[in-house]
Amino acid sequence: MRTGVKYGAIDCGSNSLRCLAVEYGEGILEYVDSGVWITRLTEGIGSGKYSIRPEAIKRTAVAAAEAKALLERAGVDPERVVFFATESLRSAVNGDLAGSELERAAGISLEVIGGKEEAALSMKGALLGTRGVDRVFDLGGGSLEIGWNGSSISIPAGALRMKALFGEDQEAIKNEVLNLLSGSLPSSHSVLAGVGGTSSSVVMILEGVPLPDYHPARIHGYRVTASVMDDLAEKLGKIPVNDRTGITGLDPKRADIIVAGIFVIRTLLDAFGASGYIHSETDLLWAMCAEMAASEGLPVVGAKTG
Repeated sequence: MRTGVKYGAIDCGSNSLRCLAVEYGEGILEYVDSGVWITRLTEGIGSGKYSIRPEAIKRTAVAAAEAKALLERAGVDPERVVFFATESLRSAVNGDLAGSELERAAGISLEVIGGKEEAALSMKGALLGTRGVDRVFDLGGGSLEIGWNGSSISIPAGALRMKALFGEDQEAIKNEVLNLLSGSLPSSHSVLAGVGGTSSSVVMILEGVPLPDYHPARIHGYRVTASVMDDLAEKLGKIPVNDRTGITGLDPKRADIIVAGIFVIRTLLDAFGASGYIHSETDLLWAMCAEMAASEGLPVVGAKTG
């Protein structure tokens, strides 16, 4: 079985563009490097469709080119890089135009994946590095994906969208999320895992990890309880947005949406009847890399964050 083969993935999300480089060895994907750029591709998003602004396309295109360069420096062959978008382009009336600009910037074809596929892949990625989990949520900027027992759903309840619609009104966000879920989640005492920018930020803050010191191994597998999230949301909610930029572990460009994102996760925990969840750094990006490896005859059975 071949080892040392590297794979890369670039995720064009609603709030950020992220990339990941991993190396394959004996059925395991091991972390090599990663990057994240807060691009706010979907600034101005609300309910329903929206139009991506030219300036948002430009800054996301710059990030896409930088992500490709990072992967090249990490030793990933361009032929083993997948570039994809999720809700950021799914809900955009000018998604084709934006996608073409991003493809040109990265020099890689761009795939827009559907909501249910995104949910299933997020679950696959979490399971690679988090054992004993049977339910996974992925909270992004524009949408919330949930996978469980072979089922998956995607709803337009991302942190950026909820902040744009309801500010930091917890009750309004809760009602919207529950309305979009429409009782589709069976409550259980199973083990829930969470991925996505809000979840990562929560753990970074709780662990006091400075942004320059980020490494997935430092926050992967952290147990986040509902009560701790309540305390954190209350604490952050009392701090003006402009003053949150100095909080250790919180990207200043996420300062305005972090509380809304926490409220979405808290609502989801209640809907599942869960007292907390396990944060996973192995996510959709890892699953995409695993899919590429499998297509080359290299089955992936696990992941190592470091």
